[in-house]
Amino acid sequence: MKVILGDNIILDCDAALFVNGTEVFRLRKRESDGRLMCDFDVRNKNGARIAKVANNNVVYAAEGYEVHQLPGESNIQDTDGQFLARVRETSHDEIRITGEYWVDGLQVLISDDGLRSGGNLLSGNTVMGFGKAISIESNSLSIGIR
Repeated sequence: MKVILGDNIILDCDAALFVNGTEVFRLRKRESDGRLMCDFDVRNKNGARIAKVANNNVVYAAEGYEVHQLPGESNIQDTDGQFLARVRETSHDEIRITGEYWVDGLQVLISDDGLRSGGNLLSGNTVMGFGKAISIESNSLSIGIR
């Protein structure tokens, strides 16, 4: 299983990203065909849910947000056309996630050039075989936790 967060590659880890003790992206293999699936919520700075992604598809969006479902890709945009979250199936066992994620007041920005949070940039890493690939707290960032 391969998850790409920005340009960080997560291979065969139980969880890709934890923020303030919360698993942000819930990963699993679909039983029927073994495809990699991801579920997550997109919240605003105040913690209100903007969107819900289940099985790599946006299944809920708050009023005023635009959802796009394309073959192998789902995304949500705000009223200005800015992407808030995107999940793309790049192969049977690989997904790429980008977007802006808020967890308990902590912002995580995932773009094609890396993952940013709290003034830190995490870019160009490969994390393989850990329980938690990336863990972010308000005052720390850890990679590869058992």
